[in-house]
Amino acid sequence: NALTLSVDTVRPTIAITSGAASLAKGETTTVTFTLSEASTDFVESDISVSGGSLSNFASSSSTVYTATFTPTDSSTTDGVISVASSKFSDSAGNENADGSDSNNVLTLSVDTVRPTIAITSSASSLKAGETTTVTFTLSEASTNFVADDISVSGGALSNFAASSSTVYTATFTPTSDSTSNGVISVASSKFSDSAGNENADGSDSNNVLTLSVDTVRPTIAITS
Repeated sequence: NALTLSVDTVRPTIAITSGAASLAKGETTTVTFTLSEASTDFVESDISVSGGSLSNFASSSSTVYTATFTPTDSSTTDGVISVASSKFSDSAGNENADGSDSNNVLTLSVDTVRPTIAITSSASSLKAGETTTVTFTLSEASTNFVADDISVSGGALSNFAASSSTVYTATFTPTSDSTSNGVISVASSKFSDSAGNENADGSDSNNVLTLSVDTVRPTIAITS
């Protein structure tokens, strides 16, 4: 006589992949969890998440699950998604063995911080014949901040140039024969950082520079 025993001592594993490697503000990605064997007890709470959150957890088959990862707002902390060992089991009751596997930890580069700009001047008031250097200081480096991004009234800008990846300068010349203030500003969504985040400046007081202007030269009338 022969005795046949069904043996399954293979512990299941999981591989975690994503549709993106990096995320900016407003972006999400689908994360896929692929099990080496079917499981009926793999649930969302088995997953460790930092730097963001998961939603829409669902199974597309007995071995494939998906979820949407949303990074933390205003953050540069990486998103890290992993599944530790002994979190789920196969049909034979073997618990997963994933602790030392590189593919059960997914790291996503996150930058959801929108850059800003501060505008300063070497003078606060200008009279006829005077100009001032205006400095634009970005909170992050940008390659697409240009002179056309700047709104100007009461005068004109010239000699726009970059002195570094975050500092730009220009010369402001007030309108002749005018007492209208010079106003220089940069609205939101005019330039972006390396991650593609557009600037957020609409409500910041330091992205509007107001210069007092009086370029009206006095005259004299002589009567007899």
